[in-house]
Amino acid sequence: MSSKSFDPFGGIKGDEKFAEESAKKLSPMEVDKQQALKDIQASIDLWDGKMPPEIERASLLERFRAKTSLLGKEPPNWSYLKLNDKSFADVHFRWSGKKIETIYKVPKREVRVALVGLQAFYNKIDPFEPDLTHPDIIKCFNETADNYNLDPFIPGSDLTYDRNRHLDPFAGVRGENPGMKFNAFKKDLDVALEELIFSIEFLNQIDVPSYRKEYTIKKTSPKNLKQTYKTSTSHFDVFLWWPGGVVDKIENVPQKRALMALGAMRKFFEDIDESQPDLENEKVLELYEVTKKRTRPKKGKNNLKELLAEEEGGTSYWSNLTHRWVKGSFDKKTSTFNPPAKGK
Repeated sequence: MSSKSFDPFGGIKGDEKFAEESAKKLSPMEVDKQQALKDIQASIDLWDGKMPPEIERASLLERFRAKTSLLGKEPPNWSYLKLNDKSFADVHFRWSGKKIETIYKVPKREVRVALVGLQAFYNKIDPFEPDLTHPDIIKCFNETADNYNLDPFIPGSDLTYDRNRHLDPFAGVRGENPGMKFNAFKKDLDVALEELIFSIEFLNQIDVPSYRKEYTIKKTSPKNLKQTYKTSTSHFDVFLWWPGGVVDKIENVPQKRALMALGAMRKFFEDIDESQPDLENEKVLELYEVTKKRTRPKKGKNNLKELLAEEEGGTSYWSNLTHRWVKGSFDKKTSTFNPPAKGK
């Protein structure tokens, strides 16, 4: 009896795998990069309402059915806040099947900019020699490592963005990111700006009769200025005030120039990028260090030693990513302390 060889796969062969050592360390990043690029292109096409080439050549009825089908798909990298409101969307940075980061409530006109930014970011990732100084590439690397049972990269607690080196995944688009609610620097900036605006209004009403002044102006002293002479409003000492105290000052400034100085200070505050402050600016760095020192975990009767800063024998560290002290937590059920994750 003659035997015939039968291939159940119809002659289809798989691609040749990388060498074992190479596949273990390199190929997973390449796989995840290609999937990320595929997803972001699909997301851009869906945002643009673009049809696949084969659909464009189809009949009118087939194109209508295809468009209806596309509208029902959920784009990998963006989603509307509300189905009946197309003016804003959330944009998702995804890698290895997981959302790494999301910027929320992005205006319609900026959504495509953020999506193209993500595409450029994915293209720049070298899967064989990824830049493990870039905080977001570290996140990508570790997600891939987790999915493929590889050793993760453990970043230091001083992880931060280098404006001159690191590409912004969202091309500078910010949106409203709720993750920044823990940003201690932002909180101090908001308070400092509020006090400054009050000081400007106070000076604007300095020569207004008392009975016509707003109640708060009469009852509250400004933190950004003080009369140089007790009996005259001709000159003022002007302060750069920040939560924690006065950081800098100029003295004996004529009233009109004092108002100009406060206006310049307001612009200085409003120009600060609260999510990525320019720490190469000496004055911004000085304010940043004041916040860092002021909010440093302190010793106390009810404070666990583990909550202290690492330099004091604890586990808390200052994050240059989210601009706050990152602390661990005590689990009452197991009576154990969970140290904070790095790179948060």
